[in-house]
Amino acid sequence: MLVMTKFSDQLFASMTGKDQSSSLYHWLMHFDESLLNHFHRIFHNYAGPDNHWNESQIRMFWEYVQEEHFGGRLSAILSNNEMDFGEFLQYMSSPAADAQAPALEEDLSLPLTDYFISSSHNTYLTGNQLSSDSSTKAYVDVLLHGCRCIEIDVWDGKEFYMHEEEEDNKGQMRPLTKREKLGIKLGSWIVEKFEKPEVIDIIGTVEDRMSELIHAEPRVLHGFTLTKEISFRDVCDTVRRYAFLASDLPLIVSLEVHCTPLQQGIMVSIMEEAWKEFLLPTPDIEPDSLPSPADLKRKILIKVKYAPSEKTPGSTISDTKSIHSIEMQTSPEENRPKNAKPAKIIPRLSQLGIYTRGVSFKSITQPEASMPNHIFSLSEPAAIELHRKQPLELFNHNKNYLMRTYPSGTRIDSLNFDPNPFWRMGIQIVALNWQTWDVGMMLNEGMFSGTDGYILKPKGYRSSDKSTSLGEEPVIPQVTLNQLAIKILAVQGIPIDNTSDDPDDFRPYVKVELHTDAYISTPIQTNNESGHARGTKYRAQTTIKEGISSDFMAELLEFQNVECVIPELAFVTFIVMNDVVGPDVLAAWACIRLDRLRSGYRLVRLMDKRGNKCRCLLLVHITQTFSKSLLKSQ
Repeated sequence: MLVMTKFSDQLFASMTGKDQSSSLYHWLMHFDESLLNHFHRIFHNYAGPDNHWNESQIRMFWEYVQEEHFGGRLSAILSNNEMDFGEFLQYMSSPAADAQAPALEEDLSLPLTDYFISSSHNTYLTGNQLSSDSSTKAYVDVLLHGCRCIEIDVWDGKEFYMHEEEEDNKGQMRPLTKREKLGIKLGSWIVEKFEKPEVIDIIGTVEDRMSELIHAEPRVLHGFTLTKEISFRDVCDTVRRYAFLASDLPLIVSLEVHCTPLQQGIMVSIMEEAWKEFLLPTPDIEPDSLPSPADLKRKILIKVKYAPSEKTPGSTISDTKSIHSIEMQTSPEENRPKNAKPAKIIPRLSQLGIYTRGVSFKSITQPEASMPNHIFSLSEPAAIELHRKQPLELFNHNKNYLMRTYPSGTRIDSLNFDPNPFWRMGIQIVALNWQTWDVGMMLNEGMFSGTDGYILKPKGYRSSDKSTSLGEEPVIPQVTLNQLAIKILAVQGIPIDNTSDDPDDFRPYVKVELHTDAYISTPIQTNNESGHARGTKYRAQTTIKEGISSDFMAELLEFQNVECVIPELAFVTFIVMNDVVGPDVLAAWACIRLDRLRSGYRLVRLMDKRGNKCRCLLLVHITQTFSKSLLKSQ
């Protein structure tokens, strides 16, 4: 609980005299001396001798300093068209004075391709890509934070088979023999070749009978690593409980399937059981367009590899080539050549991918690239390379079809790339490692903060916008940022990791970075060492102060004449660092999309370094001027 300091006591007495019933006392308790000094100065710059603002003074501050229209939003804290210092502090404490404007209500009636979608990569992991735990809590965390695309890597359950005599004698299961495994493989082949999903036998399907042979269900883990596993059923149950608590917009479940056909059938049964009311019915005809988010509220979309139906009359079990294929699919760890293909997807599973059919990318013009419901998944390096060679073709594709990108496999520490260059390509699903709160996740937070996980793309990026001929840049509304001037006034309540640390030893400074990118056809910048993409940044920082509540004396950080800015794809990060021996340490941060950044005296509500809300406040004054343009060249 905050307590009155000597300074705030004196300020209270000077502003109220003997009237201790004033609300001023309450609002003074919200702020440290570092901020109160500035609030007192700001208020008195406009106040009259009676320590009040009249309607004219309020209007002047509201319209000319805060650059907002004077309206009814102040009525809740005004008395008789006047404002005293307590009411001013109440206003500065309210969302109306936040540096980040509320998110506008999105038009959700356009096709899925017209939105950026908040997305997670390897959602099940709690840490690095090699040895961390898998956990259902990771799904809970991202879903409650508004993530709308999660990933599940699914592998075969451990194969065990129980004989009655062995159960009686030993009471335990033994590993399957090679002969028994072959029987399961043959049964899987029968399921794949001959069983129709809509046919249900009274005594059970072939798959049901074969599933009795094993006592294991599919697992979720990062394959060929030391990461711990969790049950696929547990993941599905968790998703059912939390999928639509934070957002009712469609949830995309991206399946990476490494299972045998038999285990894929078990996957389908588990999903149908857990998500029954959320799954879409199989359409009678092939969809010729994608629905809108509004059409798909409270629905789960399965993204899974597309397996075209292959009807081969006359096929028999003696088809040794198919049997060999099944054998190779069943045991990924057992004598599989390095160049072996991934497990083939059975029709029952593939048919769940109604609007999100995963197609292996070969070229931007391959035949499947014209299927309305296809989705390409490209790794970070593959997307960069495609953009380098065919930037406009990639951009036009992503106006009309879905695409997903994910971090490079070399990011074993679960660090993230800068998502902004990939949003600039028009990629809807930019999947990040949510377990690592680095700059990539800061930008993701800035993009989707306060939303339901779907952001309408800027004009020029949508399917309804005119397609661009090859060699011609798309027409996209842009601005020149003539000036972004940010005065850093003061900070309070910087979180410290160790409660035993002396707050007075903290040496904070504030970094402000403007993240923006220029032209669609300009090659993406990469780090020379890694080849990873990096966006364009403009940086400035304050001098170093002392203490977790510090006065920065209105230190000015400024950016000028930044051209070709799309405000919906530009971000300002406020980062509080601790100056220490060795690499400086992140303490708190905020990221605000440029089209939501407010002018005037504002409070930036910072998060701690783990992405949690905290009580850290940064008081700033923001001035921004633009010149608008509609340019070819993005």
